[in-house]
Amino acid sequence: MTAYNNMCMSVTKVSTPDPHVTFAHGQFYLTFTSGGHVEIWRAKSLPDFFDRPDKHVIWRPPHGTDHSADLWAPELHALRGRWYVYYAAANPHHGNKSHRMYVLGGPPAHEDPATGRWEFLGGIRGMPPNQWAIDGTIIELYHQLYFVYSGWPFDNHDNSEKTQEIFIIRLSDPLTADSPATCLCQPHEPWERSGDAGINEGPQFLASQDGSWVGIVYSCAGSWTMEYKMNTIQYLGGDPLNHASWQKGKNPLITNNGSGPWGPGHGSFIHIGNETIGVFHATDSPTDGWNNRKARMQRVIFRDGQPFMGGKVGPLTRNYDEFVGGSAGFSSTIGNLQNMDFNQVSLGGIFKKVKNRIRQEL
Repeated sequence: MTAYNNMCMSVTKVSTPDPHVTFAHGQFYLTFTSGGHVEIWRAKSLPDFFDRPDKHVIWRPPHGTDHSADLWAPELHALRGRWYVYYAAANPHHGNKSHRMYVLGGPPAHEDPATGRWEFLGGIRGMPPNQWAIDGTIIELYHQLYFVYSGWPFDNHDNSEKTQEIFIIRLSDPLTADSPATCLCQPHEPWERSGDAGINEGPQFLASQDGSWVGIVYSCAGSWTMEYKMNTIQYLGGDPLNHASWQKGKNPLITNNGSGPWGPGHGSFIHIGNETIGVFHATDSPTDGWNNRKARMQRVIFRDGQPFMGGKVGPLTRNYDEFVGGSAGFSSTIGNLQNMDFNQVSLGGIFKKVKNRIRQEL
């Protein structure tokens, strides 16, 4: 059985909800929910975000517009030669029910996204115009872009906030959808619910480095509770717009361990050397609610063909050597997170392996 180092390390010292990490140009970029604007933090290593992040506000929406309130979960993506940020925002006059997905266009992908010029590009054309939508992310299969997001059911005519589902829609380009949206996942499990609310949100792409497992990690239950957690949806092959091409995990990928941190959720994933790291938010106290959602990181391995994070948040540390070494006798191969003396595995390489693996199975 593959050994697992379950140490968890704090990435930020302040609240950074819905963290999304991107690596480019020898640097890490962190985006997160700021509320009224979009900002990018830049650092040479993940631990550097704790003490010395280089912070850049890249966008403030015009006051009073339909996209100027409650900006949530911005994500930075380099697509087709340009940087984009996808985020959810609401109309200040209509509140949460008006949340929709929007896009910012940035500099060319060969330039630094933290210091380049950004512009508002509007919503994603072709998405269901009347559907509440948040937490959008990009995945790529067969060199085809797809947009995956959390939305209210299509038959939610009374704007009830009690159900959120995961949807997928195909993109013809980074700004345009060209297919109907398909529901991939619904909150049917008891552990996906908080009271009378069933919640699936925060989808993120994850693939093993050899391409043998491909899928989505999503968050479930209430993000305001200590029971917030993450689960998986595995891509089985075939048409990504077909619900039958996906399979939801039977047990959570990670939840709280009963002693903190609490409410681990809305994670993103990055390959460093030969390891995979999940970066997610979690609180210090079980009663923090939406406060103090600091970014944490913990390893992901693939055991018995499935993603594995120990099932629970591991022991928390701020000591770099302890995070790398884990428990006594554990031999880590993570490399040096601070000096970056290892090769970043590109997502392009992962996508190529995924395509080859799927082609062999068809």
